[in-house]
Amino acid sequence: MKRRTGAPTHRRAAPRLVVLAALVLAPTALAHAQTGQRPAATAADTAQARRPAPDSDYWAFYLIPFPSYNALEGLGASLSGGWRKASPPGPVPVGISIEPSAVISTSGTRGAQLVFDEEGRWHGWRLLLMAGSLREQRAPYFGLGNRSTVADSLDNRYGEAYATYSLLRTTGIVAVRRKLAGPLHLLVGAQFRHYRALPLAGRRSKLADDLAAGVPLDTGATDGLEVRGGLLFDTRDEESSSSKGVFIEALAARGLKGGLGKLAYTRYALGMREFVPIGEYTSLAFRQNVEISRGAIPFYVADERMTSWRPEDGFGGVTTLRASLPGRFSAPNKALLSADLRYRNWDFWVTPTTPVRLWFLIFADVGRVWMSGETFAPDHLHAGGGVGTLLQIGRGTFFGFDVGWSPDAHLTFTTALSMAY
Repeated sequence: MKRRTGAPTHRRAAPRLVVLAALVLAPTALAHAQTGQRPAATAADTAQARRPAPDSDYWAFYLIPFPSYNALEGLGASLSGGWRKASPPGPVPVGISIEPSAVISTSGTRGAQLVFDEEGRWHGWRLLLMAGSLREQRAPYFGLGNRSTVADSLDNRYGEAYATYSLLRTTGIVAVRRKLAGPLHLLVGAQFRHYRALPLAGRRSKLADDLAAGVPLDTGATDGLEVRGGLLFDTRDEESSSSKGVFIEALAARGLKGGLGKLAYTRYALGMREFVPIGEYTSLAFRQNVEISRGAIPFYVADERMTSWRPEDGFGGVTTLRASLPGRFSAPNKALLSADLRYRNWDFWVTPTTPVRLWFLIFADVGRVWMSGETFAPDHLHAGGGVGTLLQIGRGTFFGFDVGWSPDAHLTFTTALSMAY
């Protein structure tokens, strides 16, 4: 899963074309690494002369192909691109972007999405518009609740697909964020979803076994309309790759039953992140997050985590329990603690608005989920840790690779393309 200040007026410049792809920029980055160049100041110091004064009033085109892998989906590839107008100097990673993207995997997953994201060009305002459809042929389902288990004998007999199901999700999102005063922001938004959730045809699966055993699960097709709002407090130096500051989000969402919506529920989330510099190139990052739900919320809706901007999926995987399998734990209520030690090895600029950075990190996560009617207890926690590296291209795009270990999943490795970390 995870930015926003107003923009002063800039001198108009001629349009330019910029193609940002990892295969193109990697040789440039390697040359800088071999010469031993190091940043003259910390990432937190966004006002130093080492950063070129950007002439950012132009549209840039970019195209990023990215291979991916996880244990459930298998091999995959995504293609992201579009048009972007850079944000002025400061913490906000994106000025305005128009982003079509597509994803495909060997498991049969297919998807396409179109995003309009304005964060740093309209003073005091931000706007997010998203529309897309994703047919997942390996959506994770390991069972409900905090004590769901992975049956090795069934996995060995039926393969990794035993813990998956087929999920078609078509969605549209609109979100508006308004700066109120200083670091305080107001968020309002709405999301429409169409779902079709079914066991995999022609093969045994955990979802089919639970349905046969009478576990109350909402499968088939349904529609949902959700409205949400919240308050945000943000003092981070850079919103996508922070080295100091805090970010607090208090969110509430309501599923509306009637008209377009057929699901009635209420969800609340409180998230906090703290970033502490401990050296010229090193920082600590901490995260605490709690989500509470009330009402009849299907498991595939509960698996979509509450965020204050772009959506994130699953409890387990690259944005939550990083050493666990994607979507490993499913329940309406969730709690998560994380800690990172981060080291910035490269920091240079290939264009006036495009930094390239290489990060190394050591991470540890712990969390649990609980069902409706249960009370949270600090036992049976799921923990894991590992190491990772991220190549940052621009102020908001990361190519990541993690190696982790947890008692539940043992040794894991994951690749990801993300907008923040």
